[in-house]
Amino acid sequence: MKSMDDLLRDLIKTVGAKGALVVTNDGMVVAGFVRSDTRKDVVGALSSFLISATNRCLMQGNVGGFNRIFLNATHGKILIQALKGYFVVVLTDQFSDKTQLIDGTMRTASKLRKLTTIQN
Repeated sequence: MKSMDDLLRDLIKTVGAKGALVVTNDGMVVAGFVRSDTRKDVVGALSSFLISATNRCLMQGNVGGFNRIFLNATHGKILIQALKGYFVVVLTDQFSDKTQLIDGTMRTASKLRKLTTIQN
């Protein structure tokens, strides 16, 4: 079976991402890779903020938790896919294909769920 790092490297290649990480809900980076112009700890902190703020708003609205956050920004996109207790965070440029990004991330998330290190 491939390691978590191998799966994230494959995801980066498949979707042409700038980076892919597995983070905890408090922003700790478990595994992953980003380009040299990006700091993992900053991506982890941003992810933590987005996760907690989104969850708080959804709970206040009695909507429940989320499965995925997709953020379009001026210079890129961020996809946060929920796993059981962890999150896959993928960074791409603004021109990446959304469908390919989601499909590739979902395939990787499925493989990551099978790893004993992230099963509850």
